[in-house]
This record gives sequence, C-alpha cells and structure tokens, in this order.
Amino acid sequence: MVRLLNEIEQQYEQLYQPKDEEAITEQWMKIRQVAMPSFMAYFNQGPLNYEEQGLWWLNRLYPSFDELIVAETGLTVADFDAFYQQLDELMQQNFQSFMSPRAPMRPDWRTYTKVVMRNTAPPALQAFLTPKKEALFHFMADKGIATRFFPVELVSPALPLEKVEKLLALLATTRQATDFLYYTSTKPANPLLARPIVDLGDGLYQVFEVKQVLHAITAILDRICTSTNASKRRYISLKGKLLEDKLVVLFENFFPGCQIFRSYYVDGNEQDILVLWENCAFIVEAKGYNLREPLRDPDRAFVRIQDDFDACLGYGYSQTRRVEKKFIEGVPLRLTDEHGNLRAEIDTRQYAHDFSIIVNLHSFGQVQCDLSALLKLGNDDVFPWAIRLDDLEVFLLTLLAQKKTPRDFVDFLLFREELHGKLTCLDELAICGGFLSGQLTAKSTRQRKYVTVHPDLADVFDEQYRKGMGFENEKLLVEKRSGNYLFM
Repeated sequence: MVRLLNEIEQQYEQLYQPKDEEAITEQWMKIRQVAMPSFMAYFNQGPLNYEEQGLWWLNRLYPSFDELIVAETGLTVADFDAFYQQLDELMQQNFQSFMSPRAPMRPDWRTYTKVVMRNTAPPALQAFLTPKKEALFHFMADKGIATRFFPVELVSPALPLEKVEKLLALLATTRQATDFLYYTSTKPANPLLARPIVDLGDGLYQVFEVKQVLHAITAILDRICTSTNASKRRYISLKGKLLEDKLVVLFENFFPGCQIFRSYYVDGNEQDILVLWENCAFIVEAKGYNLREPLRDPDRAFVRIQDDFDACLGYGYSQTRRVEKKFIEGVPLRLTDEHGNLRAEIDTRQYAHDFSIIVNLHSFGQVQCDLSALLKLGNDDVFPWAIRLDDLEVFLLTLLAQKKTPRDFVDFLLFREELHGKLTCLDELAICGGFLSGQLTAKSTRQRKYVTVHPDLADVFDEQYRKGMGFENEKLLVEKRSGNYLFM
C-alpha cells in the first residue's frame, strides 16, 4: 500500500515537470513552486485538529439551525453530538479493555472477531495464558475487534435506539464496487470520508477512524445550514462572530492585563481585533474563507490559488496594514464605532513592536507558511503572520502548558518574520514546534539560503496533548495526567 501511494504521488509530480521543448522561464518556475505544494498539501494533509476543537464548533455554530436540521434529518445537533460522544467513549473503553490491565474485559469480545487462535504453547506454559492475555493476543491479531460495535451499544438516556439507527443511516456505508480509485479523486470521492462507518452485516458495524465521524457530521450540517441563501448568510455571519469570539478569549487568557478592541473602525474602515499588551500591539484579522480544490493543470491552478490567496490572506493583510502603518509612522490611532464616534485614541509611540496576524480557518499550505511567493509588500514592510485558528490555539495553549511567557511569543513572531523567502514547509505547527524544541532558531536559520522544516517537528503538540493540552472540556484529562493509560 505504501509503495502504491508513493507511486501515485510521483505520478502527480510528473504533472509539474516540463513537457517536450517547453521553455523554462522564471514565471514557469514560480507557477510550479506554488501549484505543486498547494496540490499536495490539499490532499495529503486533511483536517488537522484535535477533536475538542471540532466539538467546540459543533456545539456553538450549528444549534441555531436546529429547525433546518430536524426538518431534513429528524435529528438535532444534540443528537449528532451524543452519537459521536457515545461512539468515541465506546472505542476508548474497548481499547482500554484490551490494553490496560486495570480495565475490565469487554463482554463477549469474541463476538466481534472471526479470527480463531490456537494455543500451541507447551502444556507447562498454557496455564499462563489468562483470559485477559488471550483477549490481548486476539486484539494484536485483529485490531478491528476494538472498533466494531452493535447499534444498541450506543444507546443512552439522551440517544434512543431509533435515533442511533437514523444516524447510522446517514454515516454508514456498505462494502461495494465504486469508481473511486485513489485519495485525490473527488468525483467520486472516497466513500469513507462522507460515511466513515462500515455496515458489516448481521447488525455489526465498524469505524476505522473515530474522528472522521466528527468531520462527516460537520460536512452534513454544513450542507444543510447553507442550503438556502438566507441560511447561508446567517451561517457565514455567525461563523465569523464565533471565530472572533474565540480569538478574543485566546488572547485574553494568554496576555494577562491586555486591552482588546474588536469590531472597531480606523479611517472609516472596519477592523476585527486589536490587542495591546505592555509595549506590543497585535493587529488581528479573522478570515473564514473556504479553499477551493486545486486544479491539476499548473497554469490554471496558479490562477485559482492566487485568487483565493488574494481574497483571504491578501485582503487580510491590506486590513492589518492600515493599522500597522499608524504604529510605523508614530501617529495617533483613532478607534471609532461605525458612526464615527470616538472609542479610544492610542498613542502609538508607546509601542515598540507591532505585529500583523491573519487568522484563517483553512490553511493554504506552503504559500501560507512562506508568504513571499504571492504576497506583495511595500518597501521596508515585513510579512504578517498567517495561521489557522486551530493551530494558533494549540500553539498558545502549549506555550502556557510549558510555562512560556508572552515575551516568548513575541520572540517567536520576530523570528518568524525572517523566514519568508527561504522556507519550505506545509504546516505552520511544524515551525512552531521547531521553535519550542529549539531546533529552529534565529541563529541557526539567519544565514541559511533555504530552510526546510520537517513535519515531525510538530510532534511536540501531540506529546503535549497526551499529557493534557488545556482545551475547554478536554477529554480524558484525568487519565492523561495520571500517565497510566494508552489512548487510541
């Protein structure tokens, strides 16, 4: 399987190689330096976040659309949430029943596997094969024994069997022949993305990746909530408000004693968030722009990527630049409301550092990590920091968990400005992880012409998550902090 996937990726790379007698110009190189990594990142990365982050949106964005959702599915957002929570808890319990000596064995565990194992050990050793060890050996031979279930196992006081069956009708598929060939195919797409639960027959189901169920639920609710022009406008408006709400909470918790302005106006133009902390100003713009699928043809792909980039990151920078210019020039920054009434006047000379930060919901991959390919700057301007909301949250929470200070964050932003123009990276968290681990520093990168960031540098965040990240309503936090458990 690995060999086949590598061969597929190598074939995609051929799309970006020069054709016979094709002139290789500077523009030809630029187009492919943008198009190829954008294509690879779009399909290879998938949704990278932690389940608590997905659940945050599930329980804040969609309940306002319950009337629409019930009309189409007969289910509320609370039902979708209860289904996912029950399924996730069951999978964790099953895993612990095989892997943890403290956990009770799963009842009737043989029901969930067709694997038959024989004890061929010498008679003197057979007695050492306890029922718990026998179950463990079966699990090692058939991992699916922990991820198969019957619908009745998901029933709870909040989720009767009738609703479990309705949800399985939306989220389960059967094994059948389709025209789907490989992971970059979208018409048809991988059926397990939209329906990540498999109906094995005889009432038995299997889930391969529990978190994909949450992504599939989100996709269903997104489609319903944007099914009419009116609901789509309401959905976009609420999503933008929630995005700003979350940013404000993140910055309030990270910068003690900071002053925050949101939905303010400068010279008649609306701005999102301004954070003032000690002698630092953070000018933040929030973007909920959705990325379109990259095209296979490099020239057409480049045009689409540039358009999407300009509409999201480019426009965000033009907004932050308006405010940043006041700090650079050292002139008073007048913040007003939409009617022009003065809310505050900031003496910009009191701030030694000002940073433009653009926070979006989806990443552009390479061209977001290194903005130099598509973002045009004026003389003496510095690049903003562009980051996904989920990545920003994880970085700030990890800084707090590791007893770092806001000054460490400021040092990171100053360091980050220097990397544009020489960076190869698809994941901003790999850069953040390299900074946290000390493997990426200003000293080690300043004199280098090219800086390639290995994706493994982001592992520091998974390590922190296994110990406790600090999310609101973080799952299994007590078990994580005990250090006595393994998790799926």
